[in-house]
Amino acid sequence: MAIDTGIGISIDLVSTTAEGAQAPLGQTLLKPAGTNGEGEQVWIYVQASEALVAGNVVCRKITAGALDADLIVQKTLAGMPADLVVGVAQHAIASGSFGWVLKSGQGVVLTDSGNAVGGAGGLIPGSNAVGTAEAAGATARILGVGIATTAAGGLLAPVILDCPSR
Repeated sequence: MAIDTGIGISIDLVSTTAEGAQAPLGQTLLKPAGTNGEGEQVWIYVQASEALVAGNVVCRKITAGALDADLIVQKTLAGMPADLVVGVAQHAIASGSFGWVLKSGQGVVLTDSGNAVGGAGGLIPGSNAVGTAEAAGATARILGVGIATTAAGGLLAPVILDCPSR
């Protein structure tokens, strides 16, 4: 089901390079709270440098050891600091295509292959698998919090995100 953004394109719209970007890279969109109890969400428009699935945690593309200046994103590396997380894909985005990722608000994230996401605990990028998240230590910088405990192994965990990078 398409989500009306009020700007004429849906949050779940993905466009290819042939069709071109439907919004400027880095544009953010506030989706107001509705009647579903999930609260408001902030989405950011990006281009995927590799195929993304729902729940993939993403950062700016790393080129020659430096972060890409444009909002071209890739899956986070295992053990990457949470400070570099731009958002989390909530639907599939093909490699090279453009789409929206969730920056803050309620959504889902893929669990790490070796570590679970804890209920009401902080989240950091997964230490074993790219593009995933796991429970954080009490003093870690975080990208969000888990709503329910979800086992390890690439499962979708309900979370509330507050991704720090822009």
